[in-house]
Amino acid sequence: MENITSEIRAFNRFYTSHLDILNQRYLDSSYTLTEVRIMYEISSAQDITAQEICETLTLDKGYLSRILKRLLKEGIIEKVSSSKDKRAFNIVLTALGIELIKTLNDISDQQTALRIEKLNHSEKEQLVDSMYTVKKLLDGEANRLTAKDISYRYAVKPGDIGYIIYLHGLIYGNESIFSNEFEAYVIKTFYQFLEHCSIDKDRLWMAEYNNRIIGCIAIVHQTEEEAQLRWFLLDPAFRGLGIGKKLLNDALNFCIDKQFKSVFLLTTSMQERALEMYKGAGFKLSKSTEVKQWGATFRDERYDLKF
Repeated sequence: MENITSEIRAFNRFYTSHLDILNQRYLDSSYTLTEVRIMYEISSAQDITAQEICETLTLDKGYLSRILKRLLKEGIIEKVSSSKDKRAFNIVLTALGIELIKTLNDISDQQTALRIEKLNHSEKEQLVDSMYTVKKLLDGEANRLTAKDISYRYAVKPGDIGYIIYLHGLIYGNESIFSNEFEAYVIKTFYQFLEHCSIDKDRLWMAEYNNRIIGCIAIVHQTEEEAQLRWFLLDPAFRGLGIGKKLLNDALNFCIDKQFKSVFLLTTSMQERALEMYKGAGFKLSKSTEVKQWGATFRDERYDLKF
């Protein structure tokens, strides 16, 4: 915990220095960062009161009051009667304030573009994704991950297969304590898949969060009438959102659509969560053999489902 705290503080120091927000005046204007942040909140809101600004920015009421008095005096903001409560006043930007915030936003956009101009497209996407992750994690309950945050696709892009192999090695290594031999096995299975893949009869689905693959499943045809379900995997951090259920349903619906008469899967007795889903979908155990493989002892099992 101490090391994590130190790393966070170090990042905070780097980021504030990188954005040059420690200067007394923001973007060489006559206003501080706090004053500009208040203007931005007023600009973004349809109706906002001084109390709501305090709550949003966690500012001291007296401190905010002094800032608002200055902005009123300079003609940046004005008070208007609230349409909801005649006893209250909303704060809005004047024409001068609107022009000021537009100018500051333009300057800020230009400076941001300059800071990232040396990054390539992939690096820019990685930067934005990382920022989104930081925001998501620190927002806590107010911005908790939901199923709506997950997207799905089956069009395979360059790098997808390599990343899925990496996930297999990482997750099975941590949860099933499999050795590197398991990852080598997964590599072989994907090599065979890519070599003999049929666009019409085979499909690989991927679940993504923030443009990162967090789960997958595949259907690989074996004959005209039989298919194999393969590579059903989900990052532990994303379990409990119904992602696995959707992936499995999509895979089975594909089998029905392609008129396969049966589908089978090979798994181990150690995959308890997945086994519950397989059985719930109607798969029946057809073979179970104890094996010593990939640095572990378990039961190698086959499950079949007939349509």
